Amino acid sequence: MRKAGDIISEIFRERFGPGFLETARQGSGLFSSWSQIVTEAWPRSEDVPAVAAHSKIREFERGLLIVEADHPGWIQILQTKQAALLSAAQRKYPELDIRSIAFRLSRGPLAPSPALTAEAPEKKEDPEKNEGCARPRDEEFYAALKGLEKSMKKRNRLR
Repeated sequence: MRKAGDIISEIFRERFGPGFLETARQGSGLFSSWSQIVTEAWPRSEDVPAVAAHSKIREFERGLLIVEADHPGWIQILQTKQAALLSAAQRKYPELDIRSIAFRLSRGPLAPSPALTAEAPEKKEDPEKNEGCARPRDEEFYAALKGLEKSMKKRNRLR
């Protein structure tokens, strides 16, 4: 009697070609390595855990990597490192032929990354202070924005 996994693998090979399963295995690692990609794009920065915790890879199709963030401010911060994030993803997964990266706002809360959950304890929110309006819920966001503001001022002074 054949195992169900062997039957499913055979169906995928017949339907999508012999390299499909290997490509799928390689691609599955991409989704769980977002914090590593962010860390490579932001060397020596305290903003890395916050950026990675508030964003995640949502889709990858036809060379386009789509990253979602839980607030428009995080998207702006990610866009400042768009080229570095793309380069880091391409270096980590050259076989996937990642050609571009795009950012979009998440429709709901992002599930925390298991790697990041172990580092930072979960913050409890006071529902009376956050009255259902779409505003940032933590100090990390404001600290990251301040860091972005400082780096932009410094860059503008150098020009």
